[in-house]
Amino acid sequence: MLLKIKQVRRWKKQTVAEQAGIARRFSGRLLWAVLLLGGIGGLVSLGMSPQTSSRNTSASFLEKADARLTAALPVRELFLKTLSNGVVATGGNRIGDVYLTNDRLLECPQSLDTAAMTASADAIDQFYQRYQIPTTVIAVPPAGEFYASDLLDGMSYPSRMPAIESFYQAIDSPIRKIDVYHVLFTATEDYIYYRTDEKWSCYGAYCVYRNAIQRMGFAPISYDQYVITHAGTFRGNLYDSCLYDRVTPDMIDVYSDEDGSKVTDMTAYPANGEPEQRELYQTQPDGTADLNTFYLGEPCEKLVIRTNLNNQKKLLLFKDDYADCMVPFLLQHYSEICILEVTQMEHGLSELADVSDYTQVLILCDADTFADTKTASAFREGKNT
Repeated sequence: MLLKIKQVRRWKKQTVAEQAGIARRFSGRLLWAVLLLGGIGGLVSLGMSPQTSSRNTSASFLEKADARLTAALPVRELFLKTLSNGVVATGGNRIGDVYLTNDRLLECPQSLDTAAMTASADAIDQFYQRYQIPTTVIAVPPAGEFYASDLLDGMSYPSRMPAIESFYQAIDSPIRKIDVYHVLFTATEDYIYYRTDEKWSCYGAYCVYRNAIQRMGFAPISYDQYVITHAGTFRGNLYDSCLYDRVTPDMIDVYSDEDGSKVTDMTAYPANGEPEQRELYQTQPDGTADLNTFYLGEPCEKLVIRTNLNNQKKLLLFKDDYADCMVPFLLQHYSEICILEVTQMEHGLSELADVSDYTQVLILCDADTFADTKTASAFREGKNT
């Protein structure tokens, strides 16, 4: 008796131009199907006509379609799911700015504003010169730096590492710079980045914390000391962009150290609202977890977290959302952490914190945030505009 062995499907090598052609051809057929099934109103809801619908299915095309379909969610879901599955079935692996593979979704990075990154580096230098407080900088690369070469089977991937390296070189030597790439490179077989979201996972954050906190003068908490619980599963922002559901959903984890420090107070200060008390982890009323708010809650300009440690160590943390899942690890070493969200800051630094009151400074963001033209102002005294 002969057994038929199913061959493992490998992604066919395609150039960027070939990928775009596949997406254009398939989306054109899909939009004509919408026309046949839903009438001209189906295309009108997309803000397109049959003559122009297949012109471009790049990121700009999907942005226009997504904006038109937001108010008609079932139509949007049908469109994106059909488009994603169809592109894969015809040999493609990219929808807009998302690469599709069966192992994970990967963001296709846009080019960085290197002038803005240099401005951020200069502002960090000036901040350090002004306060002379031990400062550490962490610039987080995207998951594609670790996985694109294997999953995209030779297709070109626009690396951000040269821009990150130039950013680090522009920062004066007294400031510590953590090489995230080399820290995580040896852990790529582990769950260091989410599969359906652009951010790193809690374990990825732990790996970098372990390296960074040692450079900052502390002994890291051993991985074996933590009890890890799964707070829930989710599909992230990359999934939302394409609705390609063949990738395993992600997990939100909580690392607990029974012998570690405990949070005694956590106060959020929204830029245009009243202070509010918060918990370290936020769950939904139905018990589910939302990655965007689970760690620390809704994004806000300033958070102050105090613990039961009496070591007089206080950390000033400038961050974006990549730092959220690292904060619980950092809390094991400080009596107080003042967190300033650089993407939310509307007030000047001097209005938000007495910098000289803190013993250490940590600046943790991804490359996109350091390349934002507004980021440099977060480290200056005046109003952040």
